[in-house]
Amino acid sequence: MRLIRLSEIDASMIDLVGGKAAGLGELIGAGERVPDGFCLTVESYASRDLPERELADAYERLGGGRVAVRSSATAEDLPEASFAGQQDTYLNVEGAGPLADAVRRCWDSLHTERAVAYRAAAGIEEAAMAVVVQKMIDPVAAGVMFTANPITGCRTETVVDAAPGLGTAIVDGTVVPDHYVLGGRAPAEPGGCLDRARLEELRQAGQRLQDHFGSPQDVAWAVDAEGTLWLLQSRPVTTLFPAPPPSRDTRLYLEFGHIQGMLRPTTPMGVSMLKTGAALWFESAGAAVDARDPFPRLVPIGGRLYFDLTDFLRSRSMRGRLGASLEVYGPRVQAAVERMLDDPRFAPRPGLPFRLGS
Repeated sequence: MRLIRLSEIDASMIDLVGGKAAGLGELIGAGERVPDGFCLTVESYASRDLPERELADAYERLGGGRVAVRSSATAEDLPEASFAGQQDTYLNVEGAGPLADAVRRCWDSLHTERAVAYRAAAGIEEAAMAVVVQKMIDPVAAGVMFTANPITGCRTETVVDAAPGLGTAIVDGTVVPDHYVLGGRAPAEPGGCLDRARLEELRQAGQRLQDHFGSPQDVAWAVDAEGTLWLLQSRPVTTLFPAPPPSRDTRLYLEFGHIQGMLRPTTPMGVSMLKTGAALWFESAGAAVDARDPFPRLVPIGGRLYFDLTDFLRSRSMRGRLGASLEVYGPRVQAAVERMLDDPRFAPRPGLPFRLGS
């Protein structure tokens, strides 16, 4: 199978159609609005035999006109490696001849120095290239959306960057986009190229995609002159720090490895030894210790060690002494934690039991 419509693709076909095409097929299957198109599978790339007649026929069935020709590598848009910008995309391609040339250039982009270096850094030895061909959208605005904040790691915020025209200007850094943060404690400021209604439409679309794929998503989108929202891509956000253990309320964690000179991630054995050592110290002071989790206030996240300060903040007997106990961390850390004393999420809770060891 060398050519296949996007509407016939699903995630199980990633080895045949690559990551981008598999994601687009999933979007269509989920009922989202995606520009019509087809995929030239990795079978053609493997044989280096471009079926020009079949390609021209598929282009005519699509209606001809201007199309976007997009790389779809088998190692692309993965949870651990997005390959963003590593392979090439060609926009406003028109005619069967230019389309065939653009496909060949997409194939060649798998072997550029930057793509080879990226795969080597990600530990990916082999990859093949499929190519997606889609009808061009003439956007009045376009951009990217993250269903979790990639800067702060906050999973309850959606971040939207938008600019008039094609979204490629945002990706390649040639424009400064309008920046919106949705779902935070303060509402997104109106203005720029998107109004509140459009931002809410994007937020809802992002939530649907996150629910469908089961993880925070990095979404490319565009709005045409008729006001229709099109989804151009959805892939996992690869830059998020690992989420802390599930909790029913907000927790405050303090990373303390650096002050101890622990500049590298801690191994599982190291975490176990540190938790056991801390538990023994507290046990010697008369604190109760649970052998199943000897020191739960010490929380490993992403190979780093954090101290859970939540109950210290909520304890009337401890919160007044918390600032002084953090002097060793320096004034910036001390001030940041002391600001949390005024945060209603960490207000004292009458009768809250406080135990050092658990």
